[in-house]
Amino acid sequence: MLGDLLQSARMRRDHRPLWLKSWLDRYNRFLVRHFLAPQLDRVGEDFRVMNPRHLQISGSGIEIGDHVHIMALPDKSVRLAVFEAPGHIRVGDYSIINPGVRITSASGISIGSGCMLAMNCYLSDADWHDIQHRIFAPGKTAPITLENNVWIGDSALVTRGVTIGENSVVGAWSVVTKNVPPNTIVAGNPAREVGQVDTGHLTTREALFRGEVRFADLERDQALVALGPNSLAGWLKAMLIPERDD
Repeated sequence: MLGDLLQSARMRRDHRPLWLKSWLDRYNRFLVRHFLAPQLDRVGEDFRVMNPRHLQISGSGIEIGDHVHIMALPDKSVRLAVFEAPGHIRVGDYSIINPGVRITSASGISIGSGCMLAMNCYLSDADWHDIQHRIFAPGKTAPITLENNVWIGDSALVTRGVTIGENSVVGAWSVVTKNVPPNTIVAGNPAREVGQVDTGHLTTREALFRGEVRFADLERDQALVALGPNSLAGWLKAMLIPERDD
């Protein structure tokens, strides 16, 4: 509740004092550890959820790797749902899932390491109803596989039976109905190849955790710069009596 209030009160600047952000981070970790983690079959190291109350988990067979970050919003919840066996959802290390993402499985969805799922994209490994027989779910099913470092763009749809090769990119609002080779950019409905990824200059999210500049250090330094000068009085003033620059 408090986290939702603070999110809705966020203005042009983040006026929160640094100590308040630190307290909220600890509160979020508490919610993840005591309310979300028990609903998952596996939870890796440093699993983070922004606004944990808006991550919806249904069914069993959901596994989360190391350093996976999920960002949900009050108006853009994230949903991970397994409706029946042999369905499962496996999210690889260093992956990020953004607000509004839905992942729904009745067969099996595997997401590799370092993948990025942009806002509102949808992965579904089933039709959920047949064209003629519309009473019972899940209809036709086939597994979905995202190999390492795949990027799914805003509001894209990945349908049953699709494998997307490593390093590939799916453009915003695309509908992917066929396999995508590695190092390929696709876009459109249905999605078609529109370019290639230059892997010679490719950096991935893993570099934030294993490289010279680590995510925790970067996060701490950014918070110090952005929130260090803030005070409790200034934060309350910005919420209650905002000025134009706030």
